[in-house]
Amino acid sequence: MEAGFAQQLLEYNPDALLLVGQDGSISFLNTAAERLFGYTRAQLLGADHSMLLAEASREDFHGVLAGLGTAADSRARFAGSGRRADGAELQIEITCSLVPAPAGAADVESSVVLSVRDAGARDDHRTVRAPSAGHVAGALPAAGAAGQTPGGAVLRRRTPEAPAAPRAAGAAPAAFAGHDDELKAVSLRDPLTALPNGPFFNERLAAALRRPDPVDILLLNIDDFKHLNDMLGRSAADELLVEVASRLRNCVRPHDTVARLGGDEFAVLLTECLNADAVATRIAQALYEPLRIGGTMVRPGVSMGLASKSAHTLDGAELLRQSDAAMTAAKAAGKNQWLRFRPEMLNTAAHKADGETGLRRAVELGQISVHYQPVVSPGVGSVVQFEAFARWERHGRLVPPNQFLPVAEQSGLIREIGDEVLRRACAEIRPWLAGDTAYSVAVNISGLQFQHREFATDVLAIAASTGVDPHQLTLELTESVFFDASSDVLGQLRLLREAGVRIAMDDFGTGYSTLGRLQELPLDMVKIDRSFVAMIKTGKEQLPFFTTMIKAAHALGLLVTAEGIETAEQAKYLMERGCDSLQGYLFAKPAPASDLAGTMESALNALDKVDAGR
Repeated sequence: MEAGFAQQLLEYNPDALLLVGQDGSISFLNTAAERLFGYTRAQLLGADHSMLLAEASREDFHGVLAGLGTAADSRARFAGSGRRADGAELQIEITCSLVPAPAGAADVESSVVLSVRDAGARDDHRTVRAPSAGHVAGALPAAGAAGQTPGGAVLRRRTPEAPAAPRAAGAAPAAFAGHDDELKAVSLRDPLTALPNGPFFNERLAAALRRPDPVDILLLNIDDFKHLNDMLGRSAADELLVEVASRLRNCVRPHDTVARLGGDEFAVLLTECLNADAVATRIAQALYEPLRIGGTMVRPGVSMGLASKSAHTLDGAELLRQSDAAMTAAKAAGKNQWLRFRPEMLNTAAHKADGETGLRRAVELGQISVHYQPVVSPGVGSVVQFEAFARWERHGRLVPPNQFLPVAEQSGLIREIGDEVLRRACAEIRPWLAGDTAYSVAVNISGLQFQHREFATDVLAIAASTGVDPHQLTLELTESVFFDASSDVLGQLRLLREAGVRIAMDDFGTGYSTLGRLQELPLDMVKIDRSFVAMIKTGKEQLPFFTTMIKAAHALGLLVTAEGIETAEQAKYLMERGCDSLQGYLFAKPAPASDLAGTMESALNALDKVDAGR
């Protein structure tokens, strides 16, 4: 029998089939398993099989699996309760078969095949369903439409092709347009618990706040989760998170929203609730009930913060900030309790310290992301650079850089964040950089990063490891950094320039350097600060210093970029005075690397409109 046909037999078997490794993780499942348990394949692959069992059945089933190795026929049957993605329990029958490791494959462990049937469904009422297009073996993507890139993005002739968004292994080709709705639904769910994720929670919160009804938010963390994770192991810790999600769902009404925002952080949105305090008490009691995880009995205590909509807190971000402050106060008061928000909580040392702790944890977990804003060249007529910006998503919302970057500098995390942003920027933009040696990526650098003597060496090492030519890398520094006497800034900058890295002075004009002093510095370009650009209202202003700055910079061999461009009048005014490049919301806001194609198209459309109006 051909391997391909055998694969189809497994895929379209009417019974749910799963392959489980010795560590309990799922390495294969078929369509019937997705249908039976309500999870997608992406959610279950690599997850622990215990999440598909009701808590009361887990220990008995683990005993069945443990006895498989001693059974004469290496098979066993089990009847118990399973649990679907929506938390509903169902009676199931499982046939377990031990699959020994191939002969001579010493490094391959044995696995167990699970054949699962819904014990509550009658065989004579079972319906055969046709497989969806995404599961048809050997299906080929349709040919792309004319003028489209392989990723499906329509790009202008003068716009270089954007790097395709990374696609997870086993994901369907983009041509399966019929899966868009399914993919969108999956993207709004947490893959482990199937709860709504941060963006989905924020959508529901925004919708709730538009109505006149009461709105309450409970934000909660599992106390000492890192210790539990270290003690129990990742698989058991995931099992704990799934159980917490289930208990939370059972504590609220069907129209309330329970979401996992990330890690061990959950949020509950209550609408039209007459007694949110009673719900908070019920959740605290339900979660503190002991449960067995990985053979260990644990009590998952939680710290919760409760905030309610009022005449002064109609904004979702503010409501989340208040519940976060209350949760922090609950932790500081001894954990395993809930507190209702009070205004003085925002000014406590504990709340400020929690900001640093949260940021440190985000750095450790790799949760600092990078967004990119295009820089356009009117003379070339295209995007010539992307500037990288650090982003931190907390509680499902982006924390403004001006809030978390000062914390990063005060806590010493700025070096780790800076290295991570530089590494990601080089790796994510490299496919676009390969289109033309004139393209570049710009990264902002803090003066504190230069206090490390190996900074220049580290930058060049990151460029080499990601395959980026140093000539296509620009480092942006504010004026004050150039004159920091406590670090060897100029020496390191000269080393970087000798290797090809370009240096830009950011926010030019806001400090104390003069055009004459620019000649002494290792510089390639200056960026006119947005505060000057904001002076241009109608485009008819008499602002001679723009002409002076641009001409003087050009005389020194420096390029000039103006940032903070928000109107066509500002863009035209600066173009007429010879500004080399323009950047700002008029062209595009910073966006993830996956949106580069749309970002460039937006920038070029805006540039065309400016050209048409000149």
